Amino acid sequence: EVAAGDAGAAPLAPGSAMRISTGALLPPGADAILRVESATVAGGAVVPSEPLVPGRYVRFRGEDVHAGDELAPAGAALTVGRVASLASAGVGTVRVHRRPRVHVLINGDELQLPGTPPRDGAVYESNGLVLRQLVARCGGTVLDGGIVGDDAEAVRAAVAEGLAGDVLIVSGGMSVGPHDHVKPAFEDCGVEQLLWRVRIKPGKPFWFGVRERTLVFGLPGNPLSSLVGFLLFVAPALRRLQGEAGARARIVPGRAAVPLAASDERTTLLTSHLEWGADGVLLATPTARQGSHMTGALGQSDGFAIVPHERCEIAAGEPVALLLAPDAEEAL
Repeated sequence: EVAAGDAGAAPLAPGSAMRISTGALLPPGADAILRVESATVAGGAVVPSEPLVPGRYVRFRGEDVHAGDELAPAGAALTVGRVASLASAGVGTVRVHRRPRVHVLINGDELQLPGTPPRDGAVYESNGLVLRQLVARCGGTVLDGGIVGDDAEAVRAAVAEGLAGDVLIVSGGMSVGPHDHVKPAFEDCGVEQLLWRVRIKPGKPFWFGVRERTLVFGLPGNPLSSLVGFLLFVAPALRRLQGEAGARARIVPGRAAVPLAASDERTTLLTSHLEWGADGVLLATPTARQGSHMTGALGQSDGFAIVPHERCEIAAGEPVALLLAPDAEEAL
């Protein structure tokens, strides 16, 4: 008998048989496998009930992976499949990009934590919870800066601390009002502004800059605006920092189930329910309520239908680009 893991079995003489376990090394001289269910063993003899064919039921050395094969190209994510391939080839270690350290800072006097009694003039804070989850899903190490109020010195100190990582994300305080202190804090801390405002709804006040090797993202305070800004701009950056060459926002093709329209000459992202059509194309139906503050509609959607500003309208049945919500990537 040869069991899995045995080595150096005695040679097999012509006309003889040896019991072998699945996965065991064939003994020298063996050239065919007879399944147990196709064999009758009696009196020291084996009688087959099917023809013996050389090479049948045999896995040959080197038929899977060959010398020089590239199992995990540089810039490729270590998926479950690649990990299995590497481990099966005996690779014990690989060089990877480390997880980016991402500071998440939320700004606003009006914010209060969920689970506390409501108070006049306040809104429950959700962006921090969402952003921390999204950063973790993108492979980043979350450094929670908490909530900082609308105090210029407090904001500047929080920004300075957040710049110690690879990425700083600030949600809120990106407008030009007297209580918006985030952009002045960026300037005071030596962050170079590269862009401010994009032709997108929701998400127009999006801000981006750098200080040395630290990427700095300013996201609007409205929940949908913050989410859209993250999915379109921050998530691809985090994936690139981890070596994913050419990372882009996860936008997929779909089709409009009803007429869609852009808003005030901006590329408009409509929260939408997505479902597979009979032809295998995702159908997008916008939620009844739309707006950068409509988190209830967000909870009923699977992503966003994108209506470009240069088209303004998309008729029912026409192709439309879809930005998938994070959970929808796995659910759909």
